Amino acid sequence: MIHVPGPDGEPLAFFGPVLTPAPRGEAAGKLWDGVLAVASTDGFFELKRGRDRDPIFD
Repeated sequence: MIHVPGPDGEPLAFFGPVLTPAPRGEAAGKLWDGVLAVASTDGFFELKRGRDRDPIFD
């Protein structure tokens, strides 16, 4: 679970993101910027797709 500011500034909670492997460095920053972008969009609730690989634990 993560909490981010929503479109009205109030916290929103999301389950996820679920990633494998976890991004690092600039890739992690780009992902975070994307999470904030969708969270700030009024009416956004969910984005999901099926998994096509096993988890990678590093």
